Amino acid sequence: MRSLLLSALLLLAACAPAERAAHAEDRTHTAPDGPVERCVNLGGALEAPREGLWGYTVREDDMARIREAGFDTVRLPVKWSAHAETTKPYRIDPAFMARVKEVVGWAEAAGLKVIVDVHHYDALMADPDGHRTRLGAIWEQIAEGFEGAPDSVIFELINESRDRMTVRKTDAINRELLAIVRETHPDRWVIVGSAGWGSLDALLKSRPPEDDRMVLTFHTYDPYDFTHQGASFSDDPPPVGKRWGTRKDYDTMEYGANLAARFAVEQGHPILLGEFGVYEDVPLDQRVKWTRAMREMAEARNIGWCYWDFATTFKLYNQDREAWIGSLLSALIED
Repeated sequence: MRSLLLSALLLLAACAPAERAAHAEDRTHTAPDGPVERCVNLGGALEAPREGLWGYTVREDDMARIREAGFDTVRLPVKWSAHAETTKPYRIDPAFMARVKEVVGWAEAAGLKVIVDVHHYDALMADPDGHRTRLGAIWEQIAEGFEGAPDSVIFELINESRDRMTVRKTDAINRELLAIVRETHPDRWVIVGSAGWGSLDALLKSRPPEDDRMVLTFHTYDPYDFTHQGASFSDDPPPVGKRWGTRKDYDTMEYGANLAARFAVEQGHPILLGEFGVYEDVPLDQRVKWTRAMREMAEARNIGWCYWDFATTFKLYNQDREAWIGSLLSALIED
């Protein structure tokens, strides 16, 4: 999520107006129906070095409040690689697996679908061939662990491929992982993205596997110098003061949404905007404006979405007050 590349190519703010106009017909595209409509990421918990270290520990009550607010899905980022052996058989820590299952069970009990992903596998990005066997073993164990789970459990194969995980390499590994999952989960929804930190630009260049129960995904925090201005976790955050909301800003956002919907139609798969959001220190009215525009453009094209995130640095929910940030929640849920 946290990169200068984070779909800054969504898609080419410098495109000439005439080129954007050439794609006006894309506004009529409606992506195929998928399993996810309105989703929120439970970020900063199970992908942290230790749950709670980044300011959030998943709580059972959160599931009910998320469902009651109007969401149908939660996405659970999980750093499995930090809890699996580094040598064969690459066994996942049983206690960690049990914790993931507990959170998934809470979501199910609240009437939510839940996306379980493989998040922050940094070593894979630096050395894909050196880690693809371990990644396969991790997915074998995830598949085994959730065998028999209801259809509300959805798998996401790799989060935000980057660096040496090129489009071509990601395509190849996605096919391998999908084959592993399909051995025990022939009909479960599986989410597949591409390289460039999960950017739309990379997805458009990809060749997704052929599968009848697959969702395509991309992430966007475009423009990065707006959404990440002053971000404390960045070594070199963009300077504060950037505003969003010009006609060109809206046109650029719409252009990307059009391309995403068209690609979904061409491929014959649903598509999910798996992450989008604005850093918490950006003025709230600006956060609300950008978020509402992104959500409305996605929904107008039947693109499911998943806001980043529930309660950490892009927060939608304030844990100190135990309350939603009302105007931001409205930007996501109210018509």
